[in-house]
Amino acid sequence: MKKKFILLPLFFLTASYYNLVTDYSFVSPDSHVHFDSEFRQVGKAKFRTRSVHGTHEQYQDGHANLYFSHYITECNALSWEAGYNYLHFGWLHNPRFRESNYQFASASLGWISTSIKDWRWVLSAGTSVDTKTWNFGQSGVYYGLMWGRYQFSDTIGMHIGWTGYVGVKNGYMLPIIGIDWSVGDHWKFNGIFPINLSIEYLFNKYLSASAEVGAFGMPYRFPMRVHGGKGRFHNGIFEVYSKGLELDLNFHTNNNFSATVGGGWNFGGWILIKDHENHHPKYYHFNGAPYAQGKLAFGF
Repeated sequence: MKKKFILLPLFFLTASYYNLVTDYSFVSPDSHVHFDSEFRQVGKAKFRTRSVHGTHEQYQDGHANLYFSHYITECNALSWEAGYNYLHFGWLHNPRFRESNYQFASASLGWISTSIKDWRWVLSAGTSVDTKTWNFGQSGVYYGLMWGRYQFSDTIGMHIGWTGYVGVKNGYMLPIIGIDWSVGDHWKFNGIFPINLSIEYLFNKYLSASAEVGAFGMPYRFPMRVHGGKGRFHNGIFEVYSKGLELDLNFHTNNNFSATVGGGWNFGGWILIKDHENHHPKYYHFNGAPYAQGKLAFGF
């Protein structure tokens, strides 16, 4: 069953949910330590909201995660994670706050089980916090995941579950539902809402190309505390949301190493800014821009 489980990118509408959602497909009795990282750079995008029309923003994000996994029974494993996340939202004419760089630490614990015939279940819980303040009450976000995959046939897997978070005076929960489908020896399709929508073509056992939907700004409506806010926007709250379409070239080996390079087009989106009590919201919409990215993962 493990060989049939299609590897899913770490995107959640977003994904990106940054690194907050993963299928733990790297967990195996032969590999206890896993590292993955990603960095994305988006070009300048012009705002179209009238009050700030003509100004530009620039977006970057990245993460680095380290997992330690071990089996407690033949069919059940635990995976401990510590991670670092980076977000840059550069907007010189931002009317409500001035800071552009945000860094977060994360930690989580996942349980992975194949004890039920034809099922693979993942349960995980974790937290992230802004490393500028380390104030869990003010900037801490707590998230959870319950994700099951049923091996419906030799080529099709069915997915159900939920994912969500609470923190920074916000909360959100979404269902997980969809399928993955292997077509012949070369094609793989993932249609798993809201985790992954992608098509992959395998040239051989080492090299593949994929087209997929990417997203930006951490999870949908994921809240972050403002740095350098003015007046009632001191310690305010903001959310960034955008989607894109990308093409990637992927290289992987049988010894748990993979690397990806690619790029695409960000279709534009919005930044929502609210005061420190989560009131007085204001949307600022921006246009699309090209982006590039790279990923690296390995285990031992």
